[in-house]
Amino acid sequence: MRRLIFSLAVTIFAAPLAQAQVNYTFIEATLTGNRVDTTSNMTEDGVGAGFRGSYEFMPFLQVFGSIQYADYSDINTETTLSQIGVGTHYDFSATKSGFLNIGAVTTSADLTGPGFGSTSVDDNGYGISVGYREVNHTPLEFRLAVDYVHFNDADESDTSADISLQYEITPGLKILGGYQFGGDEDMLRFGVRYYFNRN
Repeated sequence: MRRLIFSLAVTIFAAPLAQAQVNYTFIEATLTGNRVDTTSNMTEDGVGAGFRGSYEFMPFLQVFGSIQYADYSDINTETTLSQIGVGTHYDFSATKSGFLNIGAVTTSADLTGPGFGSTSVDDNGYGISVGYREVNHTPLEFRLAVDYVHFNDADESDTSADISLQYEITPGLKILGGYQFGGDEDMLRFGVRYYFNRN
């Protein structure tokens, strides 16, 4: 009898663990709080929104795209950063995965000021992201990444770290919180992510 109860307990608790797998097919929407470094060692705060999607078309390859918008009202500046690219991942297990993403990046900044009206500055380049994801049991997922972006016209680059947590509230739907830091812009974000083709 004791052996039967133990077997049932293992089955009940192991079932959700087996269902929790890393998935690279999703869409995501976030609201952000942004802080950017400006001249004279000053910082400016802004608010924004972001959208991101990814599709795993092979067991180790995915394509992705993202767009991030921010409004810095104190300096009358709006920025947009978009990226599209391809990535690969290696699953250490069903719940642990490392990834490498490479993409083309475009950015624009719209500035408005007294006396000169509005002007726009555009640039493009590439981005590389290396990271690790882990699904902790069923509801919680942890993500850590290092992101590098290089802009061609400005001949400048930026490296930052990104850490986030996701919590599953319904099958496929997770709420998320994340923090990007260490580069020219810090960003705190909250939002939702929906996973397709759940395993």
